[in-house]
Amino acid sequence: MRPGAPTKAVLVVEDERIVALDLQQTLGDMGYDAYAIAASSDEVFALVAQRCPDLILMDIRIKGARDGITVAELVREQFNIPVVYLTAHSDSATLARAQATGPYGYLVKPVKTGELRTTIEIALFRHATEQRLRERERWLATTLRSIGDAVVMVDVAGNINYVNPAAERLLQQSAAEVLGRPARDVVRLFDPAGARLESPLDRALSLRESGMLRDAELHVADRDKRVIADSFAPVTDGEDLLGAVMVFRDVTDERRMQRQLELADRLASLGTLAAGLAHEVNNPLAVVVANAELSCLELPAVVAELERLGSPLVARARELLTMQREIEVSATRIGRIVADLKSFTRPTEPSAGMADVGRALEWAVGSIGGQIRQRAQLRLEIADLPPIVGDEMRLGQVFVNLLVNAMQAIEPGAVDTNEIHVRAQTSGEHLEVTVRDTGVGMAPAQLARIFEPFFTTKPVGEGTGLGLSICHGIVASFGGTLVATSEPGAGATFVVTLPVARTVAPTAASPAPANRRRSRVLLVDDDPLVHKAITRFLREHELVPAANAFEAIDILAHDTAFDVIVLDMMMPAKTGAELYEQLLSTHPDLVSRIIFVTGGAGTPRTEQFLLAVPNQVIEKPFSGSVLKSAVAEVAERHRRSS
Repeated sequence: MRPGAPTKAVLVVEDERIVALDLQQTLGDMGYDAYAIAASSDEVFALVAQRCPDLILMDIRIKGARDGITVAELVREQFNIPVVYLTAHSDSATLARAQATGPYGYLVKPVKTGELRTTIEIALFRHATEQRLRERERWLATTLRSIGDAVVMVDVAGNINYVNPAAERLLQQSAAEVLGRPARDVVRLFDPAGARLESPLDRALSLRESGMLRDAELHVADRDKRVIADSFAPVTDGEDLLGAVMVFRDVTDERRMQRQLELADRLASLGTLAAGLAHEVNNPLAVVVANAELSCLELPAVVAELERLGSPLVARARELLTMQREIEVSATRIGRIVADLKSFTRPTEPSAGMADVGRALEWAVGSIGGQIRQRAQLRLEIADLPPIVGDEMRLGQVFVNLLVNAMQAIEPGAVDTNEIHVRAQTSGEHLEVTVRDTGVGMAPAQLARIFEPFFTTKPVGEGTGLGLSICHGIVASFGGTLVATSEPGAGATFVVTLPVARTVAPTAASPAPANRRRSRVLLVDDDPLVHKAITRFLREHELVPAANAFEAIDILAHDTAFDVIVLDMMMPAKTGAELYEQLLSTHPDLVSRIIFVTGGAGTPRTEQFLLAVPNQVIEKPFSGSVLKSAVAEVAERHRRSS
């Protein structure tokens, strides 16, 4: 034994007393603790139960019903104690029986001292090594069973020889069902396009290389499809190939969340883009709407004067008036569309107005009906419908979009066999508008994404993927739902469900201020054309122009006698919000006279500012009547407070 090593306990099993005592003495001289002698199988089990030795020297011929070989086999199974046989017999039959029990040594009597020490030390070392190996195997097996990733191992033929519980759950098959089967038949992988992929385990075996596979579809027993990410590697011992292992995990929910985060990021970017676009479009659009409205107000007088004079230009003037009215209506629609582009990127505030659904449908059918009839028959079933709380023009936009989608789903050339059916009816406290077509329909995967922004089934260049998403947001803002059903080759059906307005109060036009007086107005806007348009609307008032916030500050430094300040929100260098905050410090009595004009909030901070201030906010493009009423109201309030 090594100096300082713990004393090893040895049980001597020998039925010849003198031989046993001699062995006990010899072992003691060698430094072992030969603490007991047993002569029969019963004594062996009794002594082992009292104290478990580190090793047993077992004579094959002992007293009792069981010989040493049988006892050694039982002791090893029950107590895991290494056994070294002692025998005077070396015949082949006895040797064969002894070998079957996996002994740690075989000594023929009379035993030499050197051989005894060597055999005992080798047996103890081998047993300790096997014990460590078994503990490591147990630890490895426990680890494989415990980890959350699925583990599949195969032999050199590609047949499964191990799966852990995570793999059983993911494959939806037990270990008993898959062991011995080719891995390629159990772990069936496909790419996103549906093409079958080579088994990573076969690749590891054939090429002896490791690798990774991302976002493959695993088709499992119950036809479920899961997205997995995995790594695979060959299992080798030096140059010998023993098999291969594959570790993979279910990333379906992770990828779904990743797509949602990417979508949220795109929507955030689109919101920023839409706000900037709204400002850039609404500024010139405000000029178009304002000038068109002024033209429509003044051209009737021109027409009347031409009629009085009997001028041949009367018909021409009337046509110009009609054109101006069309420009005004179309420009207003453009403003609504720009606003809708922003609206689906954030929650939409419900409108407080009343909308005539039947009229919105009639407008939509009138706008697109001619194009529809070039592809299909248009069948209408529109009952008398109660009003809803919402914006009629935006509702009309929803119906136009649904009709356009239905029309584009129908291939041209078969008008008589195709149909678009529009049905509107009341059902309890809701009304339903159904748009059904006989077009190409949609697969389930397409249908599941139909309301996602940027998703489209149309060819590249023919659709942005925003239409149905915007429609969904508009309908939701009215407290309703928009659902779709479809099958490939069987057309599609879209159903808009909207809550009926509970009470319908008559909407009276806001009375004009009784005594519109001339007011002094400071107009602050960086766009010269907007300046001109507002000046035309407010020409009965005294207007003092300022091209930016700094000019306004210079003017107010020596002149604060203004009834109203019309202030543009988005200006270079200093915004309307920043000018407002400065006036709170320098001229707090002026801030209540401010009317904000905006073509788009621009930033979340500016948007929150407009929601927080009590001042009136006019969105571009605006009508002259709205601007005039706002100016008159603020001016009158200022006069009363003065």
